[in-house]
Amino acid sequence: MGLTVESRADPVHTDLVVVTLTGEVDVATAGRLRDHLAALIARGARHLVLDFAGVAFIDSSGLSVLAGIHRLLSAPERPGPGEGAAGPAGPAPGAGGSEGARASGTLALAAVNLRIREVLRTTGFTRFVPIYSTVEPAVAVHQTTVPRTGP
Repeated sequence: MGLTVESRADPVHTDLVVVTLTGEVDVATAGRLRDHLAALIARGARHLVLDFAGVAFIDSSGLSVLAGIHRLLSAPERPGPGEGAAGPAGPAPGAGGSEGARASGTLALAAVNLRIREVLRTTGFTRFVPIYSTVEPAVAVHQTTVPRTGP
Protein backbone atom coordinates (compact mmCIF):
# COMPACT_ATOMS: atom_id res chain seq x y z
CA MET A 1 0.00 0.00 0.00
CA GLY A 2 1.25 3.50 -0.81
CA LEU A 3 0.85 6.81 0.94
CA THR A 4 -1.36 9.74 -0.02
CA VAL A 5 -0.34 13.15 1.35
CA GLU A 6 -2.67 16.17 1.24
CA SER A 7 -2.03 19.58 2.81
CA ARG A 8 -4.18 22.55 3.73
CA ALA A 9 -3.04 25.79 5.28
CA ASP A 10 -5.03 27.40 8.08
CA PRO A 11 -6.79 30.53 6.73
CA VAL A 12 -5.96 32.61 9.83
CA HIS A 13 -2.62 31.20 10.92
CA THR A 14 -1.01 30.89 7.51
CA ASP A 15 2.13 29.27 8.94
CA LEU A 16 0.01 26.35 10.24
CA VAL A 17 -0.51 23.46 7.82
CA VAL A 18 -2.59 20.33 8.41
CA VAL A 19 -1.17 17.37 6.51
CA THR A 20 -3.53 14.43 6.01
CA LEU A 21 -1.83 11.08 5.50
CA THR A 22 -3.51 7.95 4.16
CA GLY A 23 -1.74 4.61 3.81
CA GLU A 24 1.57 3.40 5.20
CA VAL A 25 4.64 5.41 6.20
CA ASP A 26 7.45 3.00 5.42
CA VAL A 27 10.74 2.69 3.56
CA ALA A 28 8.91 2.99 0.22
CA THR A 29 7.01 6.19 1.12
CA ALA A 30 9.10 7.96 3.78
CA GLY A 31 11.26 9.86 1.30
CA ARG A 32 8.23 11.32 -0.45
CA LEU A 33 6.72 12.36 2.90
CA ARG A 34 10.00 13.96 3.98
CA ASP A 35 10.24 15.89 0.71
CA HIS A 36 6.62 17.06 0.98
CA LEU A 37 7.04 18.28 4.57
CA ALA A 38 10.38 19.94 3.80
CA ALA A 39 8.78 21.78 0.87
CA LEU A 40 6.00 23.07 3.14
CA ILE A 41 8.60 24.36 5.60
CA ALA A 42 10.57 25.99 2.77
CA ARG A 43 7.38 27.81 1.72
CA GLY A 44 6.91 29.23 5.23
CA ALA A 45 5.05 26.59 7.25
CA ARG A 46 6.29 26.75 10.84
CA HIS A 47 3.65 24.56 12.50
CA LEU A 48 2.62 21.17 11.13
CA VAL A 49 -0.23 18.97 12.32
CA LEU A 50 -0.01 15.50 10.81
CA ASP A 51 -3.40 13.79 10.63
CA PHE A 52 -2.71 10.07 11.11
CA ALA A 53 -6.37 8.94 10.97
CA GLY A 54 -5.72 7.09 7.71
CA VAL A 55 -2.27 5.70 8.58
CA ALA A 56 -2.23 1.96 9.18
CA PHE A 57 1.52 1.41 9.66
CA ILE A 58 4.78 3.25 10.33
CA ASP A 59 8.28 1.77 10.31
CA SER A 60 11.68 3.11 11.36
CA SER A 61 12.00 5.07 8.10
CA GLY A 62 8.80 6.93 8.94
CA LEU A 63 9.95 7.52 12.51
CA SER A 64 13.18 8.94 11.14
CA VAL A 65 11.21 11.41 8.98
CA LEU A 66 9.17 12.53 12.02
CA ALA A 67 12.33 13.00 14.09
CA GLY A 68 14.05 14.97 11.34
CA ILE A 69 11.07 17.24 10.73
CA HIS A 70 10.69 17.81 14.48
CA ARG A 71 14.38 18.80 14.71
CA LEU A 72 14.04 21.09 11.69
CA LEU A 73 10.98 22.83 13.12
CA SER A 74 12.16 23.10 16.71
CA ALA A 75 15.58 24.60 15.94
CA PRO A 76 15.53 28.39 16.14
CA GLU A 77 16.09 29.99 12.76
CA ARG A 78 19.19 32.04 12.28
CA PRO A 79 18.53 35.65 11.36
CA GLY A 80 19.10 36.43 7.71
CA PRO A 81 21.26 39.20 6.22
CA GLY A 82 20.28 42.60 7.54
CA GLU A 83 18.56 41.05 10.58
CA GLY A 84 21.55 41.11 12.94
CA ALA A 85 23.19 38.06 11.38
CA ALA A 86 26.49 36.91 12.73
CA GLY A 87 29.42 37.53 10.44
CA PRO A 88 32.86 35.95 10.50
CA ALA A 89 33.79 37.98 13.60
CA GLY A 90 30.62 37.00 15.51
CA PRO A 91 27.31 38.74 16.09
CA ALA A 92 26.75 42.16 14.59
CA PRO A 93 26.88 45.05 17.07
CA GLY A 94 23.65 45.21 19.04
CA ALA A 95 22.64 41.72 17.92
CA GLY A 96 22.89 39.85 21.17
CA GLY A 97 22.37 36.08 21.24
CA SER A 98 19.06 35.14 19.65
CA GLU A 99 17.84 38.70 19.09
CA GLY A 100 16.35 38.89 15.61
CA ALA A 101 15.93 35.12 15.32
CA ARG A 102 12.46 33.94 14.39
CA ALA A 103 10.50 31.67 16.72
CA SER A 104 10.89 27.98 16.19
CA GLY A 105 8.04 25.87 14.91
CA THR A 106 6.09 22.86 16.13
CA LEU A 107 5.11 19.39 15.02
CA ALA A 108 2.00 17.66 16.36
CA LEU A 109 0.27 14.40 15.48
CA ALA A 110 -3.47 13.77 15.50
CA ALA A 111 -5.78 10.74 15.36
CA VAL A 112 -2.99 8.22 15.81
CA ASN A 113 -4.23 4.62 16.12
CA LEU A 114 -3.37 2.65 19.26
CA ARG A 115 -0.75 0.44 17.61
CA ILE A 116 1.18 3.40 16.17
CA ARG A 117 0.72 5.38 19.41
CA GLU A 118 2.37 2.51 21.29
CA VAL A 119 5.30 2.52 18.85
CA LEU A 120 5.66 6.28 19.36
CA ARG A 121 5.52 5.88 23.15
CA THR A 122 8.03 3.01 23.18
CA THR A 123 10.50 4.91 21.01
CA GLY A 124 10.18 8.10 23.08
CA PHE A 125 8.45 10.30 20.50
CA THR A 126 5.61 11.14 22.89
CA ARG A 127 8.10 12.99 25.11
CA PHE A 128 8.68 15.67 22.47
CA VAL A 129 5.85 15.43 19.91
CA PRO A 130 2.32 15.99 21.25
CA ILE A 131 -0.43 13.64 20.10
CA TYR A 132 -4.05 14.82 19.95
CA SER A 133 -7.21 12.74 19.62
CA THR A 134 -8.23 14.60 16.43
CA VAL A 135 -6.98 17.47 14.26
CA GLU A 136 -9.36 20.02 15.80
CA PRO A 137 -7.77 20.20 19.29
CA ALA A 138 -4.27 20.28 17.76
CA VAL A 139 -5.25 23.29 15.64
CA ALA A 140 -7.10 24.91 18.56
CA VAL A 141 -4.04 24.64 20.82
CA HIS A 142 -1.93 26.23 18.09
CA GLN A 143 -4.45 29.02 17.54
CA THR A 144 -4.50 29.95 21.22
CA THR A 145 -0.72 29.93 21.71
CA VAL A 146 0.67 31.46 18.51
CA PRO A 147 -0.02 34.98 17.17
CA ARG A 148 -2.00 35.35 13.94
CA THR A 149 -0.02 35.40 10.72
CA GLY A 150 -2.80 35.85 8.18
CA PRO A 151 -4.25 39.09 6.76
